[in-house]
Amino acid sequence: MRARDNPFSTERVLQLRYQFPLECSDGWSVLLRRLEGLRYRGALVGPHGSGKTTLLEDVGLRLRDSGFRTHAVFLNVQEREYPAEFARSCESLGERDIVLFDGCEQLGWLDWWRFRWQARRAGGLIITTHCAGRLPTAWRCSTDSVLLQELVERLTTAPCMTNARSIRRLYELHNGNLRNALRELYDVAARSDALEMGHQAES
Repeated sequence: MRARDNPFSTERVLQLRYQFPLECSDGWSVLLRRLEGLRYRGALVGPHGSGKTTLLEDVGLRLRDSGFRTHAVFLNVQEREYPAEFARSCESLGERDIVLFDGCEQLGWLDWWRFRWQARRAGGLIITTHCAGRLPTAWRCSTDSVLLQELVERLTTAPCMTNARSIRRLYELHNGNLRNALRELYDVAARSDALEMGHQAES
């Protein structure tokens, strides 16, 4: 199996978009109203692998459809300083500009307040973070094994991959981190394919 043919390849997983809970069928309307009420200064909060980055990307798409200009900043454990050119570009931000900051918890509190000051001219600042507190919470992301099951079934129909009991165990093993669970399924699919090819060669 070529990597791109793996049902859990990065390319295919990235095509999955954020899913609101079943009990919140009008999730987008609720979230966008909350953001508007917060003057587009709010946080998407949740643990690792709960969909915050995907949700932030989709928020950006809808804001651009509404006529806003969005400016993305991304930090992680390997990159904990935002680009110097962003600080320089802040002078030109206006009320139709919204900054989308993914991973703001990588900044210490002093650097965070400096960032907020630099982005003060923007019409909005929407962040992702693991813990509430830096901005008012606009949405709290969460996961469960049912959601993981739905995502897996959108990627493959193979019975060995969609077994509900196995998916529950996988969910618990990764403490609800869907990103890591799907990565493991990539390895499982690759091993299964290699094993099958080996059996075919032997026969």
